[in-house]
Amino acid sequence: MKISTRLALGFSAMLLLVIVTAGVSIVSLNRIAESTAAMAQQARQSAVLASIRDGVQGVESSLLVTCEKPSGSGRSNVRLLLSMVDGEITDFEHPMRPEGVSMAQFLAGNPEATESCAEHCHGNGSALALGVEWAAFTEVTQGLLAQTETQAVDMRTARTDVGAATDDVLLAIDKLVQLQLLHLPEAKEETLKIETSTRQLILAAAILAAIVGAVLAVVITRSITIPLAKLVSVSDKISTGELDTPVPITAKDEIGELAESMERMRISIKALVERMRSRSGG
Repeated sequence: MKISTRLALGFSAMLLLVIVTAGVSIVSLNRIAESTAAMAQQARQSAVLASIRDGVQGVESSLLVTCEKPSGSGRSNVRLLLSMVDGEITDFEHPMRPEGVSMAQFLAGNPEATESCAEHCHGNGSALALGVEWAAFTEVTQGLLAQTETQAVDMRTARTDVGAATDDVLLAIDKLVQLQLLHLPEAKEETLKIETSTRQLILAAAILAAIVGAVLAVVITRSITIPLAKLVSVSDKISTGELDTPVPITAKDEIGELAESMERMRISIKALVERMRSRSGG
């Protein structure tokens, strides 16, 4: 095998190890990014739930004030708060995708996508329960607002109805928060496992690359230096007039070609010396 071929194979092997290591690293980093994105999404959803909780309590307070002292501005304020909380609940039920678009926008731009809203959005029982309780809360709120336009509101009944509806919504929110907290340690543990496996894979690949590189370096170096050392020894003998020792030809590479050239040179010099001796003797 030619020296150039051996060197090319050695470099190719090292390059392959580097590519494999890089590929493993990229895949692992993508998994870490996905897990981190999931954790960030859970954190955002927890923040949304906290905002929804504050919004519901704000609607409750404003509604009771409006029931006690009816006014057009009070009713408008309650309806505005109600609309804001409704939007937040919709955002929670249909969170944005990592690329910053809603699931509806994603499906509209990617009709061939296999992922559906049911897979990406919150379709579990707790989220559905929040929607049901919020609808009941909205119904109670709208009913009391309509009542303030025509007649006085019984505040004891209003506080009881609104308080019960609010408690139901807050209870649904608490269940969702608990669900978020339950999944957070799992996501952290998964991320930690991926990071650990990535470090182990990169370390193993680096060690393997070092071993293979060292072995290839020794093998290739010895395959070059040992034959060259033999040729140097034979060349020294030729230079001192020892022309009877054949030049060893141990390989069919560039060094082998050099050895063949030296052997032809040795034979030519020996023949020349013998002719000169025969002439001198004659």
